[in-house]
Amino acid sequence: MPETCKIPYGKGYISYVMKDPDRYQILEPGPSAQESSEEAILREALDHPIGTKKLHELTREKKKILIITNDNTRPMPCRITIPAILKSFYYPETYYDITILIANGMHREMTEEEKREQFGEELYSKYPIVNHKAGDKENLKNFGVLSTGNELWLNRLLTENEVIITEGFIEPHFFAGFSGGRKSILPGIAGESTIMRNHCPQNIRSPYACSANLEKNPVHLECLEAAERAGVDFILNVALDKKKKIIGAFAGDLRMAHLKGCRFVEEQMKIPAEKTDIVITSNNGYPLDRNLYQLVKGADMAAHITKDRGVIIIAAQCADGVGHRSFEELILSCATKEELYKKMSAPPIAADKWQVQILARILQKKEVILVSGGIDKEKAEKLFLHHAETVEEAVTLAEKILGREGTISIIPEGPVIIPVPQEKERHSR
Repeated sequence: MPETCKIPYGKGYISYVMKDPDRYQILEPGPSAQESSEEAILREALDHPIGTKKLHELTREKKKILIITNDNTRPMPCRITIPAILKSFYYPETYYDITILIANGMHREMTEEEKREQFGEELYSKYPIVNHKAGDKENLKNFGVLSTGNELWLNRLLTENEVIITEGFIEPHFFAGFSGGRKSILPGIAGESTIMRNHCPQNIRSPYACSANLEKNPVHLECLEAAERAGVDFILNVALDKKKKIIGAFAGDLRMAHLKGCRFVEEQMKIPAEKTDIVITSNNGYPLDRNLYQLVKGADMAAHITKDRGVIIIAAQCADGVGHRSFEELILSCATKEELYKKMSAPPIAADKWQVQILARILQKKEVILVSGGIDKEKAEKLFLHHAETVEEAVTLAEKILGREGTISIIPEGPVIIPVPQEKERHSR
């Protein structure tokens, strides 16, 4: 009997009918065993921080508080997390001078309307919510030189507040190992030159700069050193399920709490998988699939279990189109995939080059089909991608590229899964 698989797309789903379910390998996390409410999970973490004093004590003799949070390319549930943080302070929140700083990194600034949507009317109307501007030297301060030689420029609000709190969510990250923790500082609120040096071709080429790995990871280690130099006092990081609900929270010390959260996510999301000819995936819907730039994350995760010369099909709405002009211009500067790979893997450092470098690495051994209403066929093909209107059409195209009926994996939630390739490969029947 045919079975239907729902694949996240924008703020909803698209359905794909598997006419022969035995032909498919479906990779998704099992249902969460967490029975507590999101509020209860947060309260437990904030009441029992790892490696630090409670916020209740940290805020007792302080008044100026900086809360650093994600921008809207991340599904951070800040409408829940920030109020939970504020309730943990020694005095009522009205006593404090609180600023919320958006860790945009080198992403574009959020509009006022986007801030309202992300934070809710109550937080938006109560507190200044400030975009970090990586290219604005007036808003940056030099924090010295890191052990790597990278000059550390960070948002000067760090020096104008007495307690520094960061929040974020943890998922596998395609070259930093995991998101969250130290990434709120670098790249979150770092200067453009610092970010670009951290994301240089040499670091991205490292075999340790990959998903779900922190050991010897040059990107992670430099980010961690930068965050410790910044003087972060307290973090709150969360893990989310497929519905973007909180299933785990980790509060306290920058290094220790984040590491515990990464281990939790790894345990939840690691799935053994056979390599297949075709992998159908997504970027886990809105807000992660709002542009093509972010889509590289889902494609990279799928590449781990796609056979060489295989095909990745990735569904994403791309409501904001390509998303980053420099990302698009770098791709368009090359005539072939081979030129793209060679050019992106070598100096000099350039904005968004890291994202193109990873896409180029994927395109060396796989074909990528984009299923999207936000980017048309002409644009996709200029960016070395195939295009299809539906997943069904994409599968037909993939088999035309392969020249045969291929084996298929489906990863509905895209980059949040950690597929562990097994030596055995799934073969067509």
